[in-house]
Amino acid sequence: MKALVSALLAALVYTAASAQSVVPSERAAIDLVRDRRTAGFATVAQTLAYAERVTGGAFSFGGYRVDYRPEAPFARVRICYRLGIDPPTCGLDYRVAVNPAHVEPSDRYDGLTRDLEHGPRAFLRALARDVDLQRQPAILRKIQAALDPYNPYDWR
Repeated sequence: MKALVSALLAALVYTAASAQSVVPSERAAIDLVRDRRTAGFATVAQTLAYAERVTGGAFSFGGYRVDYRPEAPFARVRICYRLGIDPPTCGLDYRVAVNPAHVEPSDRYDGLTRDLEHGPRAFLRALARDVDLQRQPAILRKIQAALDPYNPYDWR
């Protein structure tokens, strides 16, 4: 009986030590996001490059940032960019896990990440909408941002 218990404990220690982490390294997380296929059958990297090329400099890609939280079983990859006259932001968010590999938008139903997931054309329409909003006075932009969650129509 004692041998069985020690063998069981040794097996548990071995499996816990050899198990891979669920949270990916920075390079792996970025690669998973960059190579993710969107609904438009293009990868995230292809969609961002296309948006940069078509907008003529209004949209510029700024890089990737990987954030970790100790209690979370995933990493958050933020895609940084600059759009029009607004300051640079890291507003495109993805959650990434490995073992098994899984990538999903942080907010599936709102924001530019949703439009990026629907393909290059939807992403360009969303970028054009955001650039149009930049031309409004600051107070109107604040009002629009406050009322957006209550808008029953999806204009994207």
